Amino acid sequence: MKLILTEDVPNLGSLGDTIDVKSGYGRNYLLPKGIALLATGRVSKELQHRIQHLNKLREGKIELAHEQAEKLKTVKIEVVRKSGPGGRLFGSVTNRDLKELLKEKEFDVERRSIQLNSPIRNIGLHEFTVRVHSEVSVNMQIKVTGDSDESAVKTAAVDEPKDKITDEKNVDSEELEELEELEKLEELEKLEELEKLEELEEHETDE
Repeated sequence: MKLILTEDVPNLGSLGDTIDVKSGYGRNYLLPKGIALLATGRVSKELQHRIQHLNKLREGKIELAHEQAEKLKTVKIEVVRKSGPGGRLFGSVTNRDLKELLKEKEFDVERRSIQLNSPIRNIGLHEFTVRVHSEVSVNMQIKVTGDSDESAVKTAAVDEPKDKITDEKNVDSEELEELEELEKLEELEKLEELEKLEELEEHETDE
């Protein structure tokens, strides 16, 4: 069954395109929904007029799509995700996430219009494509930054022994000072005892 699309249909065609589909799909879905018009047989003046109108609409949509594509080129997208060793993400970034991130930038794009080769599972810059129109696409980038708790743990683990070593050094120096003072006191006591003994000996000698 040959039909003319009255609007863009993903994976099928753009507004004004003549397509060939199965009769059931055309009669039960496309025609009742007003998505397509019959294009078989002799084309009537009404249909020709309709096609011209559709072509104008199509040109207008393409122009708007180019304008939106230019705006999208200026958009910078960044996201932070939990990551592990080597920048591996806990989870992934999908076209569903990209849709929400674009929505935050005030761009309402269909999820199926976002083309991502595979889910993003590592930190860094990654490319994807937004199909604004069947004839207009724009290449974009997303920067994925890792939020690693492990790095904080490692830092704490490295810093802690340093603190302990510093404390131990401080304790050792204090103990050394105390020992030196004790040794001095002991030496003084010994000297005092020696002096007393000498005095006693002299006293005995005099007697």
